[in-house]
Amino acid sequence: MSKIQKATEVSGQEITTEDLALINQHTIREFSAKELFVFKTVLCDNEIDRDSEAFSRGSLEKMAELFLGKTIIADHEPKAENQQARIYHTEVVEDGRTASTGEPYTKLIAQCYLPRLNSNQNLITEIEAGIRKELSVGCSIKKQICSICGKDRTHEFCGHRKGETYDGKLCYVKLEEPSDAYEVSFVAVPAQPNAGVTKQFKNQTEAFDSLDQRLLEAFLYLRKDDAV
Repeated sequence: MSKIQKATEVSGQEITTEDLALINQHTIREFSAKELFVFKTVLCDNEIDRDSEAFSRGSLEKMAELFLGKTIIADHEPKAENQQARIYHTEVVEDGRTASTGEPYTKLIAQCYLPRLNSNQNLITEIEAGIRKELSVGCSIKKQICSICGKDRTHEFCGHRKGETYDGKLCYVKLEEPSDAYEVSFVAVPAQPNAGVTKQFKNQTEAFDSLDQRLLEAFLYLRKDDAV
């Protein structure tokens, strides 16, 4: 299983009656529209990113469930004082484009809210001004499927390299079966805007999280031979 982080962006929106009803499902008392600030973001999509990876439509739909109700924190620090907003609605939509995978372009949109307080007015102003614009999104993925041969690269070495072309077909990894959506963070500067940011491999491959994919694949291949 792999822990994946992606970068995304924020935009503002108006509060509707429907928004207010959804938000108040998460609150202890009912809030009015004037007490709240809301914004929306595209958490991720099914486009092949700069890491030569792409979420499947099924993965986006599962993450829509997993991210619902999650809090947004600051700078990857899961402390109570760093909780800044909450996701109250998610939606998977197509916009008529075609992704580089050849499938309809699909994105996961999240709508988020926070109360208007003296203590967070600077944050709200920075969002409105486009200063606080970037988010980093983290989730756990069970399978990383090679687009060339269909093998799960999380557990098996296939020899195909992401970003290379085989018989006219681009090799990329399909991110399948999300098991957890653990983080949405405001960050000052995302490592790779609109693309894959980091990869961290859990369990027996945890020590290799800072190595590149080729070394990881070699390790998995040797481990498989030792087990025979």
